[in-house]
Order: sequence, then C-alpha cells, then structure tokens
Amino acid sequence: MSENKEHKKRDIFTEGPIDPSFIAQSIAKHATRHDIGAHGIFLGQVRADIRTRDGSINHAVTGIEYTAYRDMANEQMSIIRDEAFARWPITCLHVHHSQGVIKAGELCFFVFASSAHRQAAREAVAYVTDEVKQRLPIFGKEIMEDGEQVWKSAVLMGRGGGGGRGGGGGRRRRPDTMRSLREFP
Repeated sequence: MSENKEHKKRDIFTEGPIDPSFIAQSIAKHATRHDIGAHGIFLGQVRADIRTRDGSINHAVTGIEYTAYRDMANEQMSIIRDEAFARWPITCLHVHHSQGVIKAGELCFFVFASSAHRQAAREAVAYVTDEVKQRLPIFGKEIMEDGEQVWKSAVLMGRGGGGGRGGGGGRRRRPDTMRSLREFP
C-alpha cells in the first residue's frame, strides 16, 4: 500500500515512563505534513490491578518493571513495521515501549500512525499494537504494594490458551521459564 522504501531500524525502547509531553511533541511535528489527514494513537498505561494472594489477601499493583530482549524485539518490530506499511497507506509509524519500573498511572506503550485517511491510521495502530503484544519478547514483573514482585503470566509468544487479548494481557513469562527462543520463527 505505502511506498516500498527501506525503513531504518529504530530502538523502540525508552527508559522509564513515556512522558505525555513527548506524545504532544510527536503529534506537533507532523503539522508540517500536508499529506496527512488523520492520526491514530494507542497509549498503554499501567493499571493498579488488585491481585489475590495467599488465599484471600488482596494486594494492589503499584507498578510494573519491564525488561526485554532488546535486539530481538527491535528486529521483530522492524518486520511488523514493514508489514504495516505494506498493508495500509500510512505515511509514518512510531512505536515506543518503556523499560524499567513504571508506576501505576504512568504510560508505558505508545503507537502512533499517520495517513491521509482515518481508517488506515486506526487499522494500522490496532494491528501494530496487537502484534507487538504477541510477538515481541517484552516481559513485565508486577510490583505489589507490599514490595513483592510477581512475573506477569500470560500466553507465551501468542501461542495456546486465550490468545493473549483481554483477560490475561499479552505479556510473556519471565525469560528463565521460556522455551528456547530458537523454537520461534
């Protein structure tokens, strides 16, 4: 759909939370592009979920510590980016994901696509958001209000179970419990 041009590889990771002013600046930078008629945006924010532990004790999540296989994730993101440009007539695509400790209420994931028309921007953002959650080796460790840390458990690399969307989140198990990464394409 979009021009078949080589997109430079980018590091999508940001240390700490994504600053809302960065998002505003990202949008403002596109004001000079007169071929853009729509922007699609997805923002991921850390929730203060309540977890039941030890039978009936409830603990609130105060943050998530994100880690990733950075090189592998950036390589896979480059593939997802190329797929999005091939499927929709988008003019640009930006993806940022936090690393480190992100507190409840802070932003941890930002997907931004621009196009001449809104449908392409919306669909590209939805696709990229879902693919990042399914395919990138990004791991989250929930930090509880009592200081305990618990790896988020979910569908491993988008395989098996409930598909990774809704209900259980899409993050993978901690690195030391994963099957060999060579098993995945």
